[in-house]
Amino acid sequence: MQKFKTGILFYHDHAGQGDVHQIIGEVSKSLTRFIDHLTIYRSAEQGEIYTYLKEGKSDFDIYLILGGDGTVHELINGIIDGNHHVPIGILPGGTFNDFTKTLNLHPNPVRAVEQLLTAEVKYYDVMQTNERYALNFAGMGLIVENSNSVNPDAKSKIGKFSYLFSTIKNVTNPTFFKYVIEIDGTRYHGASSMIVVANGAFVGGNKIPLIELSPNDGKLNVFIFKESGLKLFTEMIAMKSEINWNEISQNIEHYSGEKITINTNKEMDVDVDGEIDLETPLSIKVIPSKLKILTATDRVVINE
Repeated sequence: MQKFKTGILFYHDHAGQGDVHQIIGEVSKSLTRFIDHLTIYRSAEQGEIYTYLKEGKSDFDIYLILGGDGTVHELINGIIDGNHHVPIGILPGGTFNDFTKTLNLHPNPVRAVEQLLTAEVKYYDVMQTNERYALNFAGMGLIVENSNSVNPDAKSKIGKFSYLFSTIKNVTNPTFFKYVIEIDGTRYHGASSMIVVANGAFVGGNKIPLIELSPNDGKLNVFIFKESGLKLFTEMIAMKSEINWNEISQNIEHYSGEKITINTNKEMDVDVDGEIDLETPLSIKVIPSKLKILTATDRVVINE
């Protein structure tokens, strides 16, 4: 078991899993087994965690977060912009908690914190997307349009990406946009209904069924959805099996690279780790081994 002298646990009032205050009490019991002095920070508003870390008000040996992908997004931006260089512990507190699946953590935060007792610190790549940083993905097109059209109550119950993937098969006439993408100096152009640039292995609670994908290989993966590509993608997710991308239809183009620029024929909103706060044109690059994150040594069954 790794030991830390000081640590701080951030959480939002409106974390997505039940009574957050009760959960904080339960996870704190386990955290104090490997952190001598634990500070708990309740964030009442979005952006508060980022500001706290950016201003570098305090130094701790480890930073922890209980929250969903958007809250994790806020944390890592604050850590990077605040020049903190210590390990991170992430506890699932949202609807899908995509990156905690990459970290092999159980979706229940009380069970996940037990895994942190024996977790290893591993280095992970980060995506720099314009002025923001992301762990998991950046996307545009249908992934944004569908999210914006979902009733907020439905989002809270089933999650906006789950809604996307469950309804995508019913989209018979998706809106296409023209794009020009440059990946490590090579240019591609065409029309697409959705483009996703991924670093993590999960989007919307679903594993991207690609053998080659890794969040610490110094590469990003670009998926360009063409005609019929959306239906094919949902069918692949339903199979829940990893494949080699070369074995499937060219209706979903896949490329990998380190530096990516995306231009579209019209200005488009961009979803970054569940937060729609950027627009095209988009400049993305991978920053290898940027963050140290506690990773469970054993993979859990996600749906148990």
